Amino acid sequence: MIKEEIQKNILVSLKAKNTTELSVLRFVLSLIKYEEIAKQKELTDEEIVKLIQKEIKKRQEAIEMFKKVGKTEGVEEEEKQIDVIKKYIPEEMTDEELEKIVDQAVAEAGSVTNPGPLIGKIMSLTKGKVSGDRVSAMVRKKLI
Repeated sequence: MIKEEIQKNILVSLKAKNTTELSVLRFVLSLIKYEEIAKQKELTDEEIVKLIQKEIKKRQEAIEMFKKVGKTEGVEEEEKQIDVIKKYIPEEMTDEELEKIVDQAVAEAGSVTNPGPLIGKIMSLTKGKVSGDRVSAMVRKKLI
């Protein structure tokens, strides 16, 4: 479904002559197709969301690098590209929503010495609506 939506929006971008959106969507579609060839099966929407989230993370790292060297054009371009890509993933959870889930999971787990399994459980409950970094930081904050 996400793949079809991207393909449809490529045509819309072509007609609108929106080159930034067009190039980003073509790139994302090529990532999806490459991954499908590698796995020799069509990707599910959940797998596509994970792939897109990885791409967003790469672009956020690029933004940090551009900021370090003072290239504002690069920062702006990457931010535009992230805005285009974010349309295809579920909206991120708010800190309050995440905190409720973390509090509930910590309460159920009792005393925890290794936060890894707890983080894994929370990630499965949130299903791509929050990054692992945010979950990890919040769990560690609650356990300290």
